[in-house]
Amino acid sequence: MVNSYVHLDIGNTVTRAKAWSGSAQGLRLISSQAIPTPPALEGVDLTESARLAYSEVKATVEGLGERFDPEDILVTVSAAGEPRVACAGVVKGISGESAKRAALSAGATVTDLLAVDDGRLEYQRILDLRRQDISMVVMAGGVDEEILGQGRHQLFNVAKVIAEGLPERRGSGNKVPVVYAASLEGREEVVRIFGDSIEVVWTENVRSRLEEENLEPARDAVLSVFSSGMRHDPRFTGLGRFGAAKVFPTGYSIGLAVRRMAESLNQDVMVISLDGDTIQIFSHIRGVFTRTVTPVTRVQAKDVMRWLPSARLGERLDDMLANWKTAPGVLPASWNDLALYLAIQKQALLEAAREHSGTAIELRGIHRQRQIGETFQVGVKGGDTLVRMERIDTVCVTGFLAGLLSPAALLSLVVDTLELHGVTKVYTDRDGILESIAALSGDTAVLPETLLSPSGVILSPGRNEERVGSRWAFMMSGLTPEPLPVKQGEICHVAIETPDSVVFELHPSSKGDVGDGEGRKYAAHATGFSSVYIDARVRGRKIGARYRENSDAYRALGVFPDDVLSGWERGMK
Repeated sequence: MVNSYVHLDIGNTVTRAKAWSGSAQGLRLISSQAIPTPPALEGVDLTESARLAYSEVKATVEGLGERFDPEDILVTVSAAGEPRVACAGVVKGISGESAKRAALSAGATVTDLLAVDDGRLEYQRILDLRRQDISMVVMAGGVDEEILGQGRHQLFNVAKVIAEGLPERRGSGNKVPVVYAASLEGREEVVRIFGDSIEVVWTENVRSRLEEENLEPARDAVLSVFSSGMRHDPRFTGLGRFGAAKVFPTGYSIGLAVRRMAESLNQDVMVISLDGDTIQIFSHIRGVFTRTVTPVTRVQAKDVMRWLPSARLGERLDDMLANWKTAPGVLPASWNDLALYLAIQKQALLEAAREHSGTAIELRGIHRQRQIGETFQVGVKGGDTLVRMERIDTVCVTGFLAGLLSPAALLSLVVDTLELHGVTKVYTDRDGILESIAALSGDTAVLPETLLSPSGVILSPGRNEERVGSRWAFMMSGLTPEPLPVKQGEICHVAIETPDSVVFELHPSSKGDVGDGEGRKYAAHATGFSSVYIDARVRGRKIGARYRENSDAYRALGVFPDDVLSGWERGMK
């Protein structure tokens, strides 16, 4: 293989090996093999599945008559939630959130956030930290965060909690390391508090000034500790068989691709990774990168009913939900089960989107100093979410389930749960290309139309605009814009005859915002798409009306056969 590399992804559910060949024309997937990942138990070698998948890919490539000699090997890891990080700060919504964002941007799973205003007593924080199965602690806190001049004193209190509660590192008798991304002035006292038994990785203050956030040094420190920890973890000692392979957390690898995509397109983008047991959401909005990880176990049956195409399907919802939480990577075997499965996925994605919206925010700052009796009540300004869907030009679905569910089913997840506004181009990453891009050089442009599968263009009413008129959406493939069909309460599908290049133009009402401000027309180019969907549904419909609306939406998107949908509809009468 010329200009080739192998990517091994050790996931919670499956381990994949992919052989790629790169050229001036782009990436080409030569072979992909998947092996079940064993449970992440003590003493289990999680790299054995990687060895088997690697051998399968090697045999496939050599069977094609090609020489198997990859120039580079990339290993990404999400099995066992690596790296698992506890974060600590002085004020939860300021330095605490900055520490959390730094850890998440490195591909970590954040298990806890310790802060003086987290509602716990000091001994409770110590006990909670001691029980954590973590790889490291990321500690933040700066002088600009002071409350009545006591910010540094509170930073030392946080250090004392960490010193008392720090658990031992897996595979070693030593305590897990601490990434210190806090006040420079506090280092000397923190060294005294930690003593000689705690390894400290010093890095720049993640929040030295209230109005600025510097995540990169802390992120790089987390990655360094992660790489070192992999060598100590007995579950990953088998990585040595792959030589000097690059080893990244899977979330970090995808994050690199998201940042490159946003820079290549000069647009705001969002990527959703459906990983089975978790949902990761990545966004790059107004130059700010954000990653969140949401477990699927939060979903409750009462919230799932709203997504079903028939009330009768709800009779099996409790059993389906229980099975799904136990084995989220097992796909349904019937149309009824698929309808239940998609409803559960939609609720899980909705909750993940809400968490992401609450994390992707403008920086918070102190609004006023409190009096003595209010010491732990911190008033802040800022904190408005960056996630306004009229800003998002491109959405991509990746992850384990992206290669198993149909493109139409994946499109329905995005359309129903994200409350899109304006023109949104939706892509599917069925081959896991995004997580493989980290092995490429940093100056490689990531253009979705050259790497990903176009699913469809979604045209949706703007913010503050529930109902739209018949001459609201236009498509132009030549010189003359043609009006697109708009049906109130429905999704209309229109085939694009000239997918090479097309322009969509929206004419919102005086209050509607579809991307350029209230009442302003908006135009967007799209390349490579064969379908556009005009979504004129009204948000917030009552549950009874939603069953029929959900069925109609599935019909428009082509998720289920018409006879299956008709059978559900007859059952509602």
